[in-house]
Amino acid sequence: MIAGRRFELALATYLVLCAGCAGVVRFPAPLSTQQIDAERTLAFDTDGDGRPDYWQFAGADGRKTALAYALPGTATPGPRINLDDQPATDCPHLLIALDGVPFDVVADLWQQGHFRLFRPPARVVCCYPSMTDLALAELFHAGPCPGYEALYFDRAANRLSDSSAVYLSGRSSPWLAKMSYRCSLWWDVLVYLNPRPVFAHEVQGMLRTFRGVQSGAAYAYSVGTAGLGTRGGRPAIEKYLLAIDRLCEQLVFERRGRVKLTLTADHGHNLVANQRVSFERRLRAAGYRVARALHGPRDVVPIAYGLVMYAGFHTTDAPGVARCLVQDDSVEFAAYLAGDVVEIVDRAGTARLARGAGGWRYEPGVGDPLRLNGIIARLQRDGHVTPAGDIDDQALFQATLKHYYPDPLARLWRAFHDQVENPPDVIANLRDGACHGSGFFYAMVGGRVASTHGALTPAIQRRSR
Repeated sequence: MIAGRRFELALATYLVLCAGCAGVVRFPAPLSTQQIDAERTLAFDTDGDGRPDYWQFAGADGRKTALAYALPGTATPGPRINLDDQPATDCPHLLIALDGVPFDVVADLWQQGHFRLFRPPARVVCCYPSMTDLALAELFHAGPCPGYEALYFDRAANRLSDSSAVYLSGRSSPWLAKMSYRCSLWWDVLVYLNPRPVFAHEVQGMLRTFRGVQSGAAYAYSVGTAGLGTRGGRPAIEKYLLAIDRLCEQLVFERRGRVKLTLTADHGHNLVANQRVSFERRLRAAGYRVARALHGPRDVVPIAYGLVMYAGFHTTDAPGVARCLVQDDSVEFAAYLAGDVVEIVDRAGTARLARGAGGWRYEPGVGDPLRLNGIIARLQRDGHVTPAGDIDDQALFQATLKHYYPDPLARLWRAFHDQVENPPDVIANLRDGACHGSGFFYAMVGGRVASTHGALTPAIQRRSR
């Protein structure tokens, strides 16, 4: 978030830029389709003269595997261009990273016949918390972020970061250096107020950038999709995904099939209306002092920045703060680092997460905060748990892909270790329907968060051709 004069300057800049916004790509719908045996042929009129000049051929699985262009001066298709035969070494590889895409929405659209230049979408597990900078820093091997978000607590300096300066400088986003296209950070200021012009601007920017790429890899990122999903939920997400589908169609058409495309997302979205929650009253009632620095044993510094499904806290009394937080109905569990162990607590009990010589160790006390006991028992029967209790990492990953918390031990461990330079002392994982963050941000979007992210439950999505 950006406040004061920086916000006003950003608003003025944004309004000037919006005045010249172009529309999104309008690749045409097919003029006709024809089914012969297992192959479907789609004919397009790309120049508006009423005659077909471009054809796509889809196999039995519905994926478009070949193209053809009209012979000069005719409406007759010329030789086929088989997409799978285009050598990857001879084609530019264009990757588009979208901010916030629920896997089920992509899968449904694919089943309806969209994104058929691609194979079926594949589910990919995100980091935790499932946040843009963390996910894309990992995807592009850009190194750790300073914090989960641009606002973080620097324990060495005993102060909160200047979130505006961190955000606008790109320090919170080390992956930005890898991008061939990313709109100006000033557009982000109002992406949650009026995201449609931002997204339209980005689509045109991606198209211009990719048109200039003749070889190698080029990466583009859209932040406008974040605002669209947060404000509009599933209908808005479906609409922007269809615009991206048309963009991909246009790129393949212009390149005559000589291109490789990848679509990915940084994280999912929960598609649930979320109300902002604050823990300050509860913490004060328990005898803590909500502060901006740590000077005494009862001081707690909450991190309230975006509107997401986790909350981070800095304190010298992590066990006490965690026990306090889980009394709130919006909290599923809280976790904190205690030496070499991650302690996990919920209302019903506790568990410990550690690393053993042969894998992860999950040691429930009373209860089962991560809902893993049944899965671990099956893995033990199948020989994936050592006598010392070490759980094979890959076996646990496969067994929890569709679990309520996908791959929870590795993701939760990394949240406190090598993922960021300044992890919080306590993380509270929130239930669907609750989000934590900036009160100003919440007011800015009108108190309506139609969908968000951040919890241990969602997963990011990636699809490649």
